[in-house]
Amino acid sequence: MFEGFYFEFPKLSFLLFVFLACENLCPLRSQMLYFPHISHFGDSGVKSPAWMWISKWLMIVFLIVALMSPVKEIQEPPRFEGYSTLIVADSPDEEMREKIATFIALRPFDAIALYVPDRVKVPLTKDYEALLSILHQLPKTPHVQIDYTIKEFLSTQERRWIVIFSNHPKTFVHSIPTQIESSVVPEKQWREWMKKSNHEHDLIPIVTEATRLKYLYFYPLFFGFIAMFVYLFGRNQRGFL
Repeated sequence: MFEGFYFEFPKLSFLLFVFLACENLCPLRSQMLYFPHISHFGDSGVKSPAWMWISKWLMIVFLIVALMSPVKEIQEPPRFEGYSTLIVADSPDEEMREKIATFIALRPFDAIALYVPDRVKVPLTKDYEALLSILHQLPKTPHVQIDYTIKEFLSTQERRWIVIFSNHPKTFVHSIPTQIESSVVPEKQWREWMKKSNHEHDLIPIVTEATRLKYLYFYPLFFGFIAMFVYLFGRNQRGFL
């Protein structure tokens, strides 16, 4: 629970001892200014209740803790940069949709675009659920010739990869730019191909180990002000010293 928790300025804890010293060595003398002979009254005055004493020291402790700036280290998961992948699906049927869904599951860090000739052109996205939802709503269509707008998908990306799901992959050869790596998913043993291809197209780690600081001074500051208001409320009551 307290793992990674610490104070940025722990030496400010000495302020507590300053208040303790003042409590014992610096007694309040304002009464003597108003009542020069207050000693004649003895102990007839009304003393402050225990809850005022508690609220006063809670106020002091909480405000000192806030000044010490409590923080907690939070380990963020590593981040990776994948490929800008264009999925080309020609006449997707149920079997092809299953292949595409399996491929997307293996590439969780890629930005993926979807192109179905004469049907769908989805730009690069990491919203895989929406991508699969669009794909599952497509009816099976007869084979059509791809157009040249495929070149527009990955023109500004660096790590580019085109993955073709088609029973007639040769029809795409003249439409795919030669400078972009492309792969054709085989009809048989496609699971083995995906696993092998996934290892070949590795990820680039952006941040291997990231630590984020969460500042917690607000909580003791809030409770310190609450205790202060309670203490001031008690001081304003008639008869409380």
